[in-house]
Amino acid sequence: MRGTALIVLAWNKWPLTKRCLDSLLATDLDSADVIVVDNGSSDETAAAIAEYLDRVRYIRLAENLGFVRGMNAGIAAANADDDVVLLNNDLKFTQLDWLNRLRDAAYAEPDYGIVGCRLLGPDGDPRVYHTGGFIEADELTGHQTESGVIERDVAQFTDLRRVQGIAFALAYIRRDCLDRIGALDTAFHSYFEDTDYCLRAADAGIATVVAGAVTLQHDQHGSTQDDGGFRKRLWEASRRTFVARWHERLRENYRGTVLWQGAMRFPHAYAQLARTLLRRLDARGLRMAYAPVTSELANPEDHRLDLASRRRWPRVPDATLICAPAHHFDKAQGRYRIGFGFGEWERVPERWADAANAIDLLLVPDAFQAEAFRSAGVRTPIETLPLGVDRDYCSPRVPAPRNAQAHFVFVAVAEILDRDAPDVVVSTFRQTFDADEPVELLMYVRPGNDGVKIARAMAASRTSHGARVRVIAEWAFPDYQRAQLLAAGDAYVSARRGGGWDPLAAEAIACAKPLIACAFGSQRDIVREYGFPVSHQRLVEDPAHPGCRWSEPDPESLAACMREVFERRNALQVSASALAARFARQHDLDATADRLVEHLASGHRLAPPRARPRPHQPASLLRPASGQIVVLGMHRSGTSSVAGLLARMGAWVGSEHELLIGPDNPKGHYERAALHGACLARLAAAGGDWAHPPDEAPSEAIDEFRREFAAIVDSFDTRRPWLIKEPRLCLLVRELLPLLTRPVFVHVVRDPLEIADSLAVRDGLGRDHALSLWERYTRAAFAGTQGWSRVLVDYAELVADPLRVASRLLKELTRLGVKGLAMPDAEAIRAWIEPGLRRNRASAESAGTLTASQRALHGAIGDGSILDFVPDTDFAALEAASLSARG
Repeated sequence: MRGTALIVLAWNKWPLTKRCLDSLLATDLDSADVIVVDNGSSDETAAAIAEYLDRVRYIRLAENLGFVRGMNAGIAAANADDDVVLLNNDLKFTQLDWLNRLRDAAYAEPDYGIVGCRLLGPDGDPRVYHTGGFIEADELTGHQTESGVIERDVAQFTDLRRVQGIAFALAYIRRDCLDRIGALDTAFHSYFEDTDYCLRAADAGIATVVAGAVTLQHDQHGSTQDDGGFRKRLWEASRRTFVARWHERLRENYRGTVLWQGAMRFPHAYAQLARTLLRRLDARGLRMAYAPVTSELANPEDHRLDLASRRRWPRVPDATLICAPAHHFDKAQGRYRIGFGFGEWERVPERWADAANAIDLLLVPDAFQAEAFRSAGVRTPIETLPLGVDRDYCSPRVPAPRNAQAHFVFVAVAEILDRDAPDVVVSTFRQTFDADEPVELLMYVRPGNDGVKIARAMAASRTSHGARVRVIAEWAFPDYQRAQLLAAGDAYVSARRGGGWDPLAAEAIACAKPLIACAFGSQRDIVREYGFPVSHQRLVEDPAHPGCRWSEPDPESLAACMREVFERRNALQVSASALAARFARQHDLDATADRLVEHLASGHRLAPPRARPRPHQPASLLRPASGQIVVLGMHRSGTSSVAGLLARMGAWVGSEHELLIGPDNPKGHYERAALHGACLARLAAAGGDWAHPPDEAPSEAIDEFRREFAAIVDSFDTRRPWLIKEPRLCLLVRELLPLLTRPVFVHVVRDPLEIADSLAVRDGLGRDHALSLWERYTRAAFAGTQGWSRVLVDYAELVADPLRVASRLLKELTRLGVKGLAMPDAEAIRAWIEPGLRRNRASAESAGTLTASQRALHGAIGDGSILDFVPDTDFAALEAASLSARG
C-alpha cells in the first residue's frame, strides 16, 4: 500500500519541535511514516528525541544544510512510492483529521499535485496568515493570502481552490508530482523555494491547491527568530536567485495592461467590485493598474488595490474598465474603453446616457439596467454581465456573535437616505411586531454623508411601542468582514427605492439567510426566484434626479414578508442552508471574472492568452503499473465475468472462503466479503445505499472506509498482481486513490438497457430508476479514474468473442506494465465466459428510453472517447528494449 511520509524539519528550538511532535502524534495519522530530520541542531534535540523513537524515524544531519537540503534529505528517506508532507517544526496540529482532508484535496483532480492549508498564527492570535497566495510580478514580493493582508479568521477561503503558490511550512506533495518535478531545487537555501517549486509544477501542468477544510497553527519564522539578521540574509540571497529565474517569465504571462478606474471606498457597491474583481483579473493574465475617478483617501486594508495603484501604465492603456456611476464614463482613457455601471431608476439621467455614449462597450449586471440605459438613448453596445458572489468570504460557515436573547434578527443596511428608505423599514417593523415577540431589527448605517440624516429619520420613525430596533452607526469595519454582519442576523431585509445592484442581496442567500427585497431593479429577478419579493406602490421621482423615477415600497407587502419569514423561521433555516451552496455555485464571482476577461479581450487590444501546458496525468509518467487492478462497473454490468477472467490470468483475488457467492451469481462474484461490508457501511454512514447513493458523506465515514480498505490492500500487496472488485467502488473510487500505487482501472461496460432489464429482474427496479443509477455509477467511475491508467472492456464483446477480448485485455495490461499475468488456455476461457451469460438483450425500440445525457454518455463509451487520455508508453516494449540493450 502506498502511504504518506510526514517530514518534520528541525533546527534547534527543541521546545518548539516537542510541541509540534506532541500535537502531530495526537492526530489521526493512519500509519503514516513520521520522519524527523535534525538539521544539525546544537541544543538538546538529539538527546530529547529519544523518547519519540518508537513513533518516528530520526535522521541527524552533521550540520545545518538549510531548509531545501534538509527537506530533500527527508524526501530521500521516504518510501519510494509514498506521498510526502513537508512540515515546519513550528506548526501546531489542532485538527485531528488534517491529514485525511489533505488527501481528499490532493486526489480531487488528476492534475492536483501540491496541497497547502489555512494557517493561523500562534495561540491567542485570531488572524489567518496563510490561505494560498501570489507573487506580484513587478516587485516580486510574495504574499501568503489573496488579499495581501493578514485578516482575522472569519472562515474565509474554506473551500478547495487552485492558487499560484503555497508556503512550504506545510505542503502535501503527491508522489507522481515528485516523480515529475523532483525534489526541491538546491539553488535555494531557504525561502522562495516553495514558490519556485509551485511555478515549476505549473509549467508541467500540475496544479497547486489549498484545502480550505484544514486549518492549523503556525508560529511564523519560529525556528529562525532572534537570529541576528540571519533570516534576512537568507531571504535576500534566495530572492536574487528567484528574480533571475522568474522575473521576466512572470511579466511575460501578462496579456497587456488594463486600467481599472473606480473607487476604493464610495460608492460602496463599486468599491466592493474593485476589491473583489481586480485581483481575479490580475490572476487571469491582465496586468491591472488602478486609478480613482474622484479624489479619495487610500484604503490601507486594500493591499491589492494599493499594488495596482502603484503600477505604472502607458499613457493610453491597452484597455480600460471604468467601474463607477455612469456620469464618470467619459473619463475612460484606454485604447478600448469599457464601462460597468448601474442606475437606481427605470431610466438613467441624460447626463449618464451622454457619458455612456463616449465608451466602446457598456456592461450592466442585468436586463433591468440594460433597458434603463437603452431607454435613455444609449447607442453604445450593451452587454449583460451577471455579478456573482465572492464564495471566498460568503458562506454559511461565517462566524458572528449571536443575539444573547436568542431573538430572531432582521438585518438591514442604509447608506443613502432617500434610496435605501431605512425609515420605511423601521416604521414597518415597529408596526408589524409587538414588544413581547422574540424578534429584533438590526440597522447598520454605513459611514458617509447621509449618516446623520439617516439617524434622524429613523429616530422620527421609532415609536414607544413595538419590537426592539438596534442601530449601529458611525462605525466601520473591514470589507472582508461584511458577511459577519449577515451572519449576525437571521434574515436580510431591504426596502430600497433605488434599483441599483445591492451586493448584500445575493450574499445573504449564499450565507443561508432569507432575502426580503423590493421586486424592482437589479434585485427583482433574484428575490422573485430565491426570496420574498416586496411589491411597490408606485414609481416616484428621485428628488436628486428630476425626471428619473424609482420605486416606492409598499409597507403592507413589506410587513407581510417580514411576518411570513418570522413565522416560518425554523423551516426557512433548513431550506436556506440547503440552497446556499447551490446558489453560490450558480452565481460565482469567478465566473463573472472569466466573462469580464472575454469582454476586455473583445476589443482586440490584448495579446492572446499564453498557451497552457497540458494538464498533468499520473498515467503519463514513465513508471509501470504496480500490479494493483481495480475492476469497476455498474451492478449487472459483467464485472464478475471480467474479474473471473483476470483471476484465471493469474491475478490474486483472495482466498476462496473470503469471496462472496450469491444466488444471482452461483459461479461467484469475485468480491471479497470484507470489502463488500466496508462499501455497505460507507454508504450507510452517509444515509444511503447502492440504489440510493448519497451525495455527500461525513468525513468520519470516509476515514473509516479508508482504514478498512488499507487493511485489505496490505493483505493483498504481497501477492501482486491482484484485483479487487465491488460495484459500489464506482462511487467511492476517489477515496481509494491515496492508498493505491500506480493502479490500473478496468472499466467494464454494458448496454444500459440490458443493465436496467437485469436490475428489474433481480431487484424489481423501475427502468428510469435503473438507468439513473447506471448513469450515476458510470459517470462517477470514469470521473474518479480520469488521468490514471485505464482499460475498457465491453461485456457484449467479451461474451461474443471471449478469446479475442481476453487476449486484448492481457496485452493492454502488459503494455501498462502489469507483470505476472498469462493467457489462460482457450478451454478455460470458454468454460468461464459462456455465451448464455448475456441473458438480457436490449431491443432497438427501447433506445428512446435514454435521456439526452444518458445517450451522450452511452455514445462516449461506444466510440471510446470516454477514455479522454490514453498513455502512449508501452512499458513491455521499453523493458524488452532495455533487455536487448543489456544483452
